[in-house]
Amino acid sequence: MQLGEKDKVINELLKYSDSYSALKDKVTIRGNIISVNSSEFVYNNPILISVGKSSIKMAKFFLEHTPIKKGIIITPEASHNERFPLDVFISTHPEISERSLEAGRKVVELLTKEDYDLVIFLISGGASALMEYSDIPLDVLKEINMKLITSGLGIDQINTIRKHLSLIKGGWMLKYSKSPILTFVISDVPGGDLTMVGSGPTLIDQTTKEDAENVLRSIGLGAYSVYLKETPKTSKVKSYVYKVLDVESVLIKLKNTFQQAEVLSSEIRGDAYSFGIQLAGIANTLSRLREGKKILLFGGEPDVKITGKHGKGGRNGEVCLGFLKYIKTDAILYAFATDGIDGNSDYAGCYVSDQLRINSLEIEEAIETHSSYELLERYGSVIKTGYTGNNVNNIYLLEIS
Repeated sequence: MQLGEKDKVINELLKYSDSYSALKDKVTIRGNIISVNSSEFVYNNPILISVGKSSIKMAKFFLEHTPIKKGIIITPEASHNERFPLDVFISTHPEISERSLEAGRKVVELLTKEDYDLVIFLISGGASALMEYSDIPLDVLKEINMKLITSGLGIDQINTIRKHLSLIKGGWMLKYSKSPILTFVISDVPGGDLTMVGSGPTLIDQTTKEDAENVLRSIGLGAYSVYLKETPKTSKVKSYVYKVLDVESVLIKLKNTFQQAEVLSSEIRGDAYSFGIQLAGIANTLSRLREGKKILLFGGEPDVKITGKHGKGGRNGEVCLGFLKYIKTDAILYAFATDGIDGNSDYAGCYVSDQLRINSLEIEEAIETHSSYELLERYGSVIKTGYTGNNVNNIYLLEIS
């Protein structure tokens, strides 16, 4: 398969990042026994809590394979398209809202009031906004959250702060549970730190209040430190955690699909536009060195810092514009958000090559106003999948001919 076969490439990206399929490959359920990584968990009266952008697909797998009568599925609006025997609660993302707080209250009430012998907890990216439980006023939480997600900070730094503002993140769920918690994670965090996915509700937190204070001070928000609290460092209940899928796993599958493919990084961070410029530089250099055809694979979460007004854009749109501005050789780039939504657009990403000519001034204006998709859609270079119900973050495929 070649990267020029656009529809086939997108289908491969969707197939390998599918949450349901990943659980099917990793988890076996026979009667009242869950088997994963040679470990077995026996239960008679479980509850299921599923939260995140992949919550629907993850819950569907378990509900199809074992009878579960009590639980909750917390999902963004766009993903609510199936019927389940459990409460399906539609919350908000990326904004924190009263729905987020209500979701958190429902989870705490479920854990503290119901009878059960195992908590099956399914978490994926987006959970930090979808579920919250805190003694901090909502208007303050909303204000801090908006400043964080537009700050250009990496997700590990953002979630360090979120943990220390919460009474459900950063291991706090362990405090409310009456039984062991079995956690399955679809990770969207570069570097594989599972404690950062959804801000780690069921994992003992390794960060401190001081760490959160330092991050706030680094972006001029030190005044909010008065709201920080320390996270629990011990637990009375056992917590078992298993990674189901992450972007590195997807990149390895893609490497085995495409000829001459190499995985270069699953930990892309930093400015999105600058990353696109670097991709163009890599392509130009390898072309001059006559290295032959190559497909280079990357994954992660480059950042966008937004100040003032902005248009319709996203990190992948800015990656593509950085690439287009400097590419000088025969090359194709896919920039793809596995959840199907990049930034505030309704696009998953973009598909561009050296054949697409856009004036540098237009590119610079789109970057300045964070309106990358307003420009790219005019040239038919956008990828639209709709909401996928998956989330291992962003994938970048660069073909150099």
